[in-house]
Amino acid sequence: MNASARILRALLKRGDVLEQFSEAQTREVLRILEQANDEIVGKIASTKGAGTREWLGAVKADIDEIYRAAMERARVKSFGALHDLAEDELAVTAETLDRYAMGVSFTTPSTRELWASITALPAAEGSTLAELFDAMRIGSSKAVVQALQAGMAEGETIDQMVRRVRGKVVKPARWARDENGKKVRIPGEYSGGAMDTTTQGARALVRTATMHVSNAAREALYQDNADLIKGYQHVATLDADACLVCGAYDGTEYGLDEARPSLPLHPHCRCLYLPVLKSWQELGIALKEAPAGTRASMDGQVPENETYSDRLRKASPERRVAMLGPSRARLYEQGVPLSAMVEGGKILTLDDIAQRSKKGEA
Repeated sequence: MNASARILRALLKRGDVLEQFSEAQTREVLRILEQANDEIVGKIASTKGAGTREWLGAVKADIDEIYRAAMERARVKSFGALHDLAEDELAVTAETLDRYAMGVSFTTPSTRELWASITALPAAEGSTLAELFDAMRIGSSKAVVQALQAGMAEGETIDQMVRRVRGKVVKPARWARDENGKKVRIPGEYSGGAMDTTTQGARALVRTATMHVSNAAREALYQDNADLIKGYQHVATLDADACLVCGAYDGTEYGLDEARPSLPLHPHCRCLYLPVLKSWQELGIALKEAPAGTRASMDGQVPENETYSDRLRKASPERRVAMLGPSRARLYEQGVPLSAMVEGGKILTLDDIAQRSKKGEA
């Protein structure tokens, strides 16, 4: 097993740590947001003059302010944890490269410069981390206000509008002890209300932020050692959650200066770029007298791993339908490649795929 294969194995294993980090941060953000949701529901239930335009305007102002304060608390708390994650990811990746690329010394970029670039770079859909938090604030407020407007249009009572906003109780709120033994309130869980978009958005936001920080830290390290790296291989996490977008790029190799999609590709994306190390020969180093392990550590090759395309090619017709959907599975069996179904990190519509096929772009 060469250095690249060992590095990939270590980075994939690191995914378990990132998953645990994401889950912990999601709980923290949800705790803040659920407190805000409870406050908003209380405001709606207690206000007078319900059903009038003036009432809605006053409630909207309260909702906007409550979500603004909550998302600011969530952003500050998350940024502190993400900053620590960036430092940790940089250190772990550097240690991994040093361990498996025997005989080669890697430099580590400044953590201050790293964090500045992380907060400035787009994290998803062209937006920075701060902009994603702000977009969630706006979207959460909008969803609740639109639910109230719909309730007013149908002549609902305050209680009915509260249920429309909050949804049905899945688990009631409760008190528990945290890891430090402190008594904390665990918010209740609800389903079917407008506020569902807030909790779902929080999970997607934290996962996206986690992967953005992780990938950005690794990329900064790779860029600082460009003299030792000749390219990258796109690697998707292949499990039941692997999507067509990630699968279409899985296994693709890029030259060092070749344009490639930014990661994460989408919310919940778990893809990574594996650095393809230069061989000893490409580095101009003769190792005839070096130990066998050192000589074999760097051969300039990417690992031989099963890709999403490999799995799709070997899959049964039923499994292909499960992976692609019936229409795209049928197109695939007719010879349309995965690359023709995805563009710019998004799944193309069937009409777009047909148009590309007519133009000979597939």
